[in-house]
Amino acid sequence: MADRELKEFGHNVVGWFKAFPSNFPRYVVERLPIIKWLPKYQRSWAIKDIVAGVTVGLIVVPQGMSYAKVAGLPVQHGLYSAYIGAIFYSFMGTSKDLTIGPTAVISLVTGELVAQLTGRLTPPEVAAISCLCVGVLILILGVLRLGIILDFFPTTVLVGYTTGAAVTIIIQQIPKLLGIPNINTRTPVYSIIVNMLRAIRTLSWLDLVFGLVSVFILTSIGLAVDRWGRGRFSILMIKISRFFFVTVLATAISYAVNKNAPHDAKGNIIPRISILKSVPSGLPTPHAPSITSDLLSEIAPKIGAITLATILEHIAIGKEFARRNRYHIDANQELLTLGLANVTASFFGAYAVTGSFSRSAVKFQCGVKTPLAGLVTGALVLIAIYFLTPVFFYIPDAALSAVIMVAVGTLVSPPSVFYQYFKINLWDFLSSQIALWITIFVSVEAGIGAGVGFSLVVLLFRVARPNFHVLRQLKDRPDVFVDTSADSTFDTVPAPHGILVFRIEEATTFPNTEVFKTWVVDEVYKYTRYSGRVKSAKEKLWSDDLEIHIRNLRKSVHGPDSNITDDDLPKLRAVILDFSAVNNIDSTGLQGLFDLRELLKDYAGVADYPDTFFEFHFVGIQANVLRILELSGITKPVAPIALQGVEVLDTGKDSTHMVDGDKGEQMDADTLSLKIESTNVRPAPGDFGSAALSINGAGGTSPFLKEDGLVHLTVRDAVDSILIHANIWERDHSGSSLDDGELRRRASLSSDEEDAQSVKKDKIEVQYV
Repeated sequence: MADRELKEFGHNVVGWFKAFPSNFPRYVVERLPIIKWLPKYQRSWAIKDIVAGVTVGLIVVPQGMSYAKVAGLPVQHGLYSAYIGAIFYSFMGTSKDLTIGPTAVISLVTGELVAQLTGRLTPPEVAAISCLCVGVLILILGVLRLGIILDFFPTTVLVGYTTGAAVTIIIQQIPKLLGIPNINTRTPVYSIIVNMLRAIRTLSWLDLVFGLVSVFILTSIGLAVDRWGRGRFSILMIKISRFFFVTVLATAISYAVNKNAPHDAKGNIIPRISILKSVPSGLPTPHAPSITSDLLSEIAPKIGAITLATILEHIAIGKEFARRNRYHIDANQELLTLGLANVTASFFGAYAVTGSFSRSAVKFQCGVKTPLAGLVTGALVLIAIYFLTPVFFYIPDAALSAVIMVAVGTLVSPPSVFYQYFKINLWDFLSSQIALWITIFVSVEAGIGAGVGFSLVVLLFRVARPNFHVLRQLKDRPDVFVDTSADSTFDTVPAPHGILVFRIEEATTFPNTEVFKTWVVDEVYKYTRYSGRVKSAKEKLWSDDLEIHIRNLRKSVHGPDSNITDDDLPKLRAVILDFSAVNNIDSTGLQGLFDLRELLKDYAGVADYPDTFFEFHFVGIQANVLRILELSGITKPVAPIALQGVEVLDTGKDSTHMVDGDKGEQMDADTLSLKIESTNVRPAPGDFGSAALSINGAGGTSPFLKEDGLVHLTVRDAVDSILIHANIWERDHSGSSLDDGELRRRASLSSDEEDAQSVKKDKIEVQYV
């Protein structure tokens, strides 16, 4: 699968460049979806788009300024990011619900980068450089259509690092909420907590009141609407707009408190509470960020973290709302849009932007119809930048901190989510916890890296150490073979004597080939006896401790006090490998199968006694794996041929039936066996159940049949084939054997009946253990 996709990707890239000149107009239309949907725009959609755009604008103005403070930037840079992202997405986005702009997690990582470069570059310069680098990286991924990288980031890691980032942001805002001055919130979380506790006596009671009251109002409105306003859009709008209303209310009260505040010698106000003060109006002059190679190498880890967080957050949100509304988004187009938006924004004083879950949820709740709502949002933010900045002067810092804390609080996953991970899969729980705690106590990029790295190690370990099973036969359903290691409620019996059935639940590739081979051989040692020539002491190697190893294996199964010997176990007659869960095999895995077959042949005695009966069968092989096995020669492609007096009918259900051409009746296995016996035709490499037949040997005759590498649809088919092959072989070598009816009857005996009706051990053993 991966090889095919890689080749297709290469052909697509080459073909794209070759056809680009002629396809340029079509390419432009595809890259600007607004050209397609705008002519179809309905007047009835306009009201909902306007309502959604205005509502999001009322939210993003206070949030944008708040998130800019998280990023360590002047508040106006949050507004620059908000309007550019919203407008740009209207033209190129493929989701009606998604809105892009400043977000909490991206602001946190940008703030870490700003703190890292403090003293060498100004915060706006750092923001512009990071925004440009992130945009270029995302743009490259979009052009090369490499959205597949998102598949390597599990949901558990995303939940963990998002929760960790939200907790970090909340803790960083506590000093501002309490009015404790001179606390460096760019230090590790534990340092912030310690320094805050040491300076607790310096808190401002007026700031504390503003902060706590703001948190209380925001939380109370949210809880009240969730409880009593569900299904009523008018009441829901109160919750949606609460950040704007609380900011306006706090600003009005702050103005009343500070309007008569004293001024210093330079005429600057000495506020009674901490406020934003002057916010420049209008847009900055566009300029290109200045980047050097030394600077780029230094900030590469942070840039990588911002890029990953930007992509993951954006695509995850877009897919979630597309799923809810039953439409499709183009992940590669989204990457192109996000990349171009960030590259453009970097020239206008913005920092990295991505999809916002909270604001996208608001658009969804407002019933938005098209991405055109983003133009309304962008226009509203531009109005605020040009005309409302004097009002921003009195916005209390404590109120903005309250807005931040309540807004990011929705990103904190409750303990029940992590407990659910724990119940489902311990490894998923651990990956979420690693991402969570490393994000809190180290950094966001370290949390993402550690969580993803741990998940990849677990994935590789699962590939290298997959589940292996010995299949047993249902007592009441001899055609069904099941694994009883996970569920012991099945009433099962082993496969017929000397036949072992194994299943691997993973691709057979280089990480797990050796362990699979060792496991199969050990299972064979446990349940069958060695049939080759016993070596003398002189012939054994100095390191040969196989007898001790086999003895310990058998004691682990039959108990430490058991004295199981070879005479108590059947000969190894056949091994069946259920490959229904194997979707790929590489060269190492293929070599492992050849090595395994030779080891089993030696154990069955084929090396010492070439006429010994032993077969190697496969079941349920997928088409791509079967092709590789056939090319290697370990299995053989079979074309069914006509048998005299026998017709092969294709049922159209992945199976065939054998029909007696003389009587026109379907033939059972016993009748078919007699027909095979009378016509000197032997079952060929293939599925007895699918009646794949061929003539073995010169002139269509064969002294006996002893084939391995046979392929079947079901385990039952493989067992049937082995029993018939073994009976034919026994007849050819001993001159007498059970007829096929008796052979099949004994194969279906229960373990209670086998003691009274067992076959001699020097004959082919088909009764159950």
